[in-house]
Amino acid sequence: MTQSERSDTGVTAGGATKGDKMYLATTPEAKQSGTLVLETFEIAYRTDIGLIRQGNEDNYFVVGQGADLKTQGVLVGVADGMGGHNAGEVASLVAVETLASYYDPAFLALEPEERLADAVKRANIRILDLSNQNLDMQGLGTTLTALCLKESKAIVAHVGDCRIYLYRRGQLSQMTMDHSLVQEAVREGILTPEQARVHPQRNIITRALGTQDDLEVDTLTLPIQAGDVYLLASDGLHGLIEDFEIEDIIHQEYNNVDRITEALVQSALAEGGNDNVTVVVVKVPQAEGALDGEPGSPGGPGDDGDVTLP
Repeated sequence: MTQSERSDTGVTAGGATKGDKMYLATTPEAKQSGTLVLETFEIAYRTDIGLIRQGNEDNYFVVGQGADLKTQGVLVGVADGMGGHNAGEVASLVAVETLASYYDPAFLALEPEERLADAVKRANIRILDLSNQNLDMQGLGTTLTALCLKESKAIVAHVGDCRIYLYRRGQLSQMTMDHSLVQEAVREGILTPEQARVHPQRNIITRALGTQDDLEVDTLTLPIQAGDVYLLASDGLHGLIEDFEIEDIIHQEYNNVDRITEALVQSALAEGGNDNVTVVVVKVPQAEGALDGEPGSPGGPGDDGDVTLP
């Protein structure tokens, strides 16, 4: 899907529609890139097989419901699969399809963190069942990181080492904590972040869907602010591109979410492209009347107060 289409209903060209929901890029055939421009959000997504791998085990999705996404919300996610015989791609696809299928406004109306975590756990059960029922699928698993933007809140559910970044008023911060061997060593003071980036065990995951019955899901809720940019990325990006480089790219291309995704993926390829790389960018509109670099935009001083989406 390379087309973009302005829509008040949340359905973009190339997306598969079920009722009043939109589903984007949840099948291998749909994996390319695209942009979704809505009244409430701008969303761009892009994936690349990289320069080394023979297949793409990443999957991602965007799902929303109804014309009023301000109150109904939008849910996006990225998953990075693992396992031989195409099992990794199957696991990540099951994860994103499960989360997308369980999403509706009523589902997240009460206790949204718990509901989103429950959906991740349902995906975990489905993947475990696949592994137990198919010899070729034994050992499959996937990371999964999801973000729901609804009314004035951002709700996160996270397992593994895909990441969510928040770019706010010119500064990038990591919202999720990697469930990996080296990041645990960093948190315990055994390794420095610089040592972790080049450590031979940096790709060892300590938590993933399909690897344990009782899965722990990290959750987080924080207020949305006008001008926010949320980036979901597989480790094919942040394993090669440092955070300050990601921040620079978002700052330079802030006014075009599609160019943000393109520049991020191209930067990862330029650094060797040794893994699949997938990114999803969601931008919240700036405060009414704010210009680039002025108060209310990421380059300006801005207002630290929380906002309700326009």
